[in-house]
Amino acid sequence: MQDLDQNRRAAGGFFAGAVGCVALAAGTGSTGPVWFAAGMLISSLMYFRRTMARRPYAYWPAWAVGAVLALLLAWAMPVSRLGLMAWAPAEALVALALALLWYRRRNGRGDWIVWLPEESALLRREWSRREAIRWAEDYYRKPCAISPLGDFPHMADETPLHPDHDRPLYRSPRLGDQT
Repeated sequence: MQDLDQNRRAAGGFFAGAVGCVALAAGTGSTGPVWFAAGMLISSLMYFRRTMARRPYAYWPAWAVGAVLALLLAWAMPVSRLGLMAWAPAEALVALALALLWYRRRNGRGDWIVWLPEESALLRREWSRREAIRWAEDYYRKPCAISPLGDFPHMADETPLHPDHDRPLYRSPRLGDQT
């Protein structure tokens, strides 16, 4: 949890530094601080990505930063201004579309669950039906059910028995299993 807070603070610090550099560049008329702002914005994005859950469409901030970077580089490099000014709105539209899709799927809406109906035990929660089927066939290999989470809303807050994506068969200790 401390790493998460530390990454959030670092992302905010880099973002504030980028804003400060842009203000300095606007105030002085120099393009030097714009290059520092671009670097700080990229660093802010890298730290921010560490704080976001790995969910579908969670890469929309990268497209938004790409649009801002195109505008910053157009400011700093007048030679390629026309191309960059045309590229920025395209990236902004992609970022907006991905952000809307991400917003629609946040908090796990649209997820699929692998579960045991007779025990009402949640085994795994995946982002897509294909991934749920792949996990059930490749790793679990026992009879189980695969359903959309929306069909069983009571399982939305339940912790899966196998939650770790890096270790597919790792079984998490449940509160009732601890003795």
